Parts: sequence; C-alpha cells; structure tokens
Amino acid sequence: MKTLYKAMASLTKKKKSFVWIIIYMCVGAVIGGIIGFVTSGNVDLIHNGILNIGKFIETYAFEIYAITNLSIFVITLVLAGIGRKRFMESVAREDEVYDEDIMSMAMGATGLAMMTSFILLIPAAKVILLNPHRWQTLATLIILFLVVIVSAVLQNRMVEDMKKAYPEKRGDVYDMSFKKDLIASFDEREKSIMHEASFKAYEITSKLIFGLTIGLLFLSVIIDINLGLVFTLLAVMATMNISYVYYCIKLEKAK
Repeated sequence: MKTLYKAMASLTKKKKSFVWIIIYMCVGAVIGGIIGFVTSGNVDLIHNGILNIGKFIETYAFEIYAITNLSIFVITLVLAGIGRKRFMESVAREDEVYDEDIMSMAMGATGLAMMTSFILLIPAAKVILLNPHRWQTLATLIILFLVVIVSAVLQNRMVEDMKKAYPEKRGDVYDMSFKKDLIASFDEREKSIMHEASFKAYEITSKLIFGLTIGLLFLSVIIDINLGLVFTLLAVMATMNISYVYYCIKLEKAK
C-alpha cells in the first residue's frame, strides 16, 4: 500500500508540474504578444530612447561613476561604524547570541563597493580617461583607490573584531587564501548556512542571466546589438550549470 501511495503521489506531483509548465508557457506567450503589439508601431521611439540613454551615460559618465561609488562607499562606512560598535558591545555584554547582523551587512557592502568601483570603470573608462578635462581622470583614479583601499582596511578590522569573539576563526584579509582559511574554520552549522545561501545565490543569478539574455535578444530586433553579449551571458550560465553538476558529482564520490 505504501508503494502504491508513493507512486500515486509521484504521479500527481508530475501532473502538477506539467500543468505549471503549460501555465508558464501561456503567460509567456501572452506577455510576448502584448510586448510585440505595444512595440510594433513604436520601434523608432524605443530605438531613439535607448540611444538617448546611451548618450546621457556617455555625457555624464564621470558624474555617474563618482556619485554611485561615493554613495555606496558612504553607506559602507556608516554600516561598518554602527555594525562594529553594536557587535563589540554585544561581545562585552557576553550576550548568548552576538549582535552581528549589521556588521555582516557591512562586510557585504565592502565587497560590493570594491566590485562596483571596478565594474563601473569598465564602460566609463573610455569616456573618463580620454576626457580632455584631466581633473576628471585624476578624480576617478582617486575615488577608485580610496574605495578599494579603505574597504579592504574595513574588512580587515571587522574580521579582527570577529576573531576576538570567535578565537577559532582563521584567515587574513590581505592573504590570497583568506576565504579558504576562513571557511575551513567554520563549524558545521555555519557551513550549512553558507551552502544554502550559495545555492540561493546560484538560483537567482541563473534566473537573472536568463532574463538578461531574453531581454537582449528582444532588443536586438529593435536596435543593433552585438550578439556577442548574448553568447557571453549564455557562456556564463553554461559554466555555472556545468560546474555545479561537476562538483555535485565530485563531492558525492568523495563522500
């Protein structure tokens, strides 16, 4: 009876999954039809709008780079200051569970600040670095080094604060093997949380890349877009999925 019940439950689940696939396909077809209908007579308008956005970004590349990076940088400083203070006060009180939520957010913010300072420089570099206004070039480089250096120092101080509360934790921010050493010092609960969070990030990133790919394919019909961007995104998504399956098999065999 149990075997029959499991078989029936599995069949019901498969039917539900198939129904949801059909629903998703219908919804996608409806959305595609609406977009096609709306844009059919406005191709030139959309094309000009996208070109105007590109011109705006090119014209104000320095301002966008400076404002975006400095805003994230200031938020990072505030989070780090508040987070470190609350964490050390919690350690001093010997709380059962340390107040480390804001400091964890600050750790993530430092990584975001450094990543953003480099990523935004890529599309802006041609405009900024070749700008006849040399002060903009100098200011851009100052912002870049300021954000990267201060963020790295902040990361190190927060890691040192963490070590005071958790002496078993290892790792030096300035060491190339920092992440490896830190993860090696995690307990089973921390590793489980990290693995679950990593899988969630993998799922979200996969969906985002897929959405961007569809969006670029759609835009390529309206304006001249280098399809190399689409294939690059597909290559990234393929690499993620292949590496995920590979390490699942490898880790399963290791156990």
